[in-house]
Amino acid sequence: MSMFQIQGGFAGLAASTRVRLARNIKGYPYRGLNADQYQQIANKVWDALQTAPAIASAFTMRQVHPNSSDGAALVEQHLISPALAQSGGWLIASKNGGVAIMIGEEDHIRLQVIGSGLCPKECLTEAKRLAALIESQVPMDFDETLGYLTACPSNLGTGLRASIMLHLPVLGKAGRIQDVISAAGRQGFTVRGAYGEGSQAVGGFYQLSNQVTLGISEDAIIEKLVSLATNVIENEKRLREQLRSQDENALADQICRAAGTLQTARLMETSEAINCLSHVLVGLSMGYLQGVSPEEVCAMEQRIHPALLGGAPAARDKKRAELLRNMAKNLIISETSL
Repeated sequence: MSMFQIQGGFAGLAASTRVRLARNIKGYPYRGLNADQYQQIANKVWDALQTAPAIASAFTMRQVHPNSSDGAALVEQHLISPALAQSGGWLIASKNGGVAIMIGEEDHIRLQVIGSGLCPKECLTEAKRLAALIESQVPMDFDETLGYLTACPSNLGTGLRASIMLHLPVLGKAGRIQDVISAAGRQGFTVRGAYGEGSQAVGGFYQLSNQVTLGISEDAIIEKLVSLATNVIENEKRLREQLRSQDENALADQICRAAGTLQTARLMETSEAINCLSHVLVGLSMGYLQGVSPEEVCAMEQRIHPALLGGAPAARDKKRAELLRNMAKNLIISETSL
């Protein structure tokens, strides 16, 4: 496994995990910073990382210009937030995208570690290690009672936001997502679309994350998140099996049609592509398809969004279909589907 590449369980059901730490540097105002101050902060973080030779060469630093196509592509890669893409700032990221440090979002620093599958404990360990390295060189605002001080009170304390991207198409179609949202809310968690607050779920992808950061330890937040995510995943799996027992032919037909579309289409819009990939993920997890890993499918879902592909809509649709055909050519329909 390469540096900053973390893999967890429940592949295809837990598409990815993200752990984000909010930090603010002593001596700078929390709001109203100018471009020079943001660049100073970015340079401080960069210099701190360079003190660790083992990881220094793994990072790059770039400026994010407001409302730029580059920023939109970074949002689609989940490396920056929509807010940073709109306002502009800086991004320090590992070359494989496993670590992204946003400079200029609501807080001075938003450090995130991303892994595939269900792996919040491992992501938190890596995030804390990097945060400690930066803090050893750059003093952060910290209060013995309140913990890390943040621009918004909702992030006070640990400054931790941990989230898991769950693939729940059957729960969604069954109208059960509201039950998931209610159960999550009672435990201090929230359920949103793939790009966080204000975004919509597409292809059955939902983001489960904590809301409470004060008065609870980082480890306790992670333990509750894993427990809740595991329970939601088991509910999704049960509903899938119910579908199999009720009308297996219809289920298999839907999955195989989606696989066939990915293997043969010459033009494909984003929403259709994501829905087909969603069906393929279900097929892989239930044994109707093989030949491609769930991790490959989830990685492909990240590659086919408009800003990443670039160009005019027709050119994007053609390129998207080409990428999908190249991946889907390895899909094999299992004998159980015939």
